[in-house]
Amino acid sequence: MKLSKSFLTKALPGATYYYGHVLYDVDNDGLWNHIGEQRDVEVALDSRSINTGDFFIALKGVQVDGHDFIAEVLASGACGALIAQDRIVSHLLTYDETLVANKLFIAVADTEAAFLTMARVRRNELTIPVVGVTGSVGKTTTKEMLRVILDEACIPAFVSFKNYNTVLGVSYNILRIAENAQVAVIEMGINGQGEMQQLTDIVQPSLAVITNIGHAHVGFLGGTLQGVSQEKRVIFSRFTESGVGIINGDQELLTDVHYNHPVAKFGLKTKNQVQARKVHVVLDENNQPHTHFVLKWYGEKSPVILKNNHPGGVSNALAAATVAYFLKVPFVAVVSALSSYASFENRFEQKKLKLNKGYLLSDCYNANPENMKAALVAFSQLHARGQKVLVLGEMFELGERQDYWHRQVSRELAKLSDLGMLITVGKRAQLYSKMLSRAVKVHVAEDWQQALDAFNKYVNTEGALVLVKGGRSLRLENMIKEVVE
Repeated sequence: MKLSKSFLTKALPGATYYYGHVLYDVDNDGLWNHIGEQRDVEVALDSRSINTGDFFIALKGVQVDGHDFIAEVLASGACGALIAQDRIVSHLLTYDETLVANKLFIAVADTEAAFLTMARVRRNELTIPVVGVTGSVGKTTTKEMLRVILDEACIPAFVSFKNYNTVLGVSYNILRIAENAQVAVIEMGINGQGEMQQLTDIVQPSLAVITNIGHAHVGFLGGTLQGVSQEKRVIFSRFTESGVGIINGDQELLTDVHYNHPVAKFGLKTKNQVQARKVHVVLDENNQPHTHFVLKWYGEKSPVILKNNHPGGVSNALAAATVAYFLKVPFVAVVSALSSYASFENRFEQKKLKLNKGYLLSDCYNANPENMKAALVAFSQLHARGQKVLVLGEMFELGERQDYWHRQVSRELAKLSDLGMLITVGKRAQLYSKMLSRAVKVHVAEDWQQALDAFNKYVNTEGALVLVKGGRSLRLENMIKEVVE
């Protein structure tokens, strides 16, 4: 983001400006001489991760108010802050002169509203392709695969930060797009009806992909998969005449719909423009699983090897490859990048257990019926020298049929002939054990602390293989930190 007069006056009409403790009129040349007419900065929302030169946005949350950390971020090297007008006297003017010297402060009536407006103005300035990525599962993995593909093709690109995919998150990402970027990839996630329209109005993607439709947040999206699909398709609503929608062609919820714009399809079926053929899992010389398949797109094909056996990996690779095609990335770069891609944090990520007990697969980013089944299928294909252990958390936001979907997971678990132990986390997670053989040891935990206690007490052999699967609200990553190297 550039702290230029033209940008700031357009985005923040009526704002007041302070350089240090001195109040400046927006038309005062002295202000712009101080900060530099075209000063390029990065915005920051988190006071704990300030880099020198960042411009801090002081947002007031439900539990935390960013204004309470302004002094801290200035001491950490921030070049200034966006603050609420009613905090000038209580915050800015009380700070020591040495703390605010050579710092810019922009005061507005509402920092959150101003922040969103800044993002919209910045988006309207962009002339590069902006890719929106959404879907019930696989958004972040698809986005990270695109990062690797664009890097392999030497295309300067901005790819959104971690899973910052809410209204505030996409606004943060839009404002961080560098001037030299030739492509921007923005992840867009929703929890309720109407949110996709808010996101789309900010991001205005020129190219957008829906990875799939599943039961994630179905309880807040009309209670049906049709409701989820309808809400996700809003991502295409701001297309101009050049917009292309990319959809999972194996899902009728997406294909049996009329679109007012060009659509490209990916999937395993031969009707799709981008396909995976001959998909199979192979163990390497270290007994680690890899997924082999043939990638086909628009008259070209090549073998690809993914570095794990998660079924969702193939679908995510196809989604990323389809986006890459419309960004004119060479096919050879796509193949090379996908073969080099390593799992993203907490997406079936392999970690070594302490005391040489074995290995743990961390998949505790989210949990819904679709990705739970995919994780269990992948886990079933793996061999362990010792115990095979599952730590499974409750699934949330599934609407009125929550018990039904937990019992369906139990059906999948019953197919695991070599499962030795199950640790359930959360009230409804107890339903996972309903159809298990009595030979499987089951331990019930209310939270991650109790799950950790059970793990430390009962997982005590070498060569164990453990899968931890659950949503972020259960904080199972805290348990994982305690048991891995």
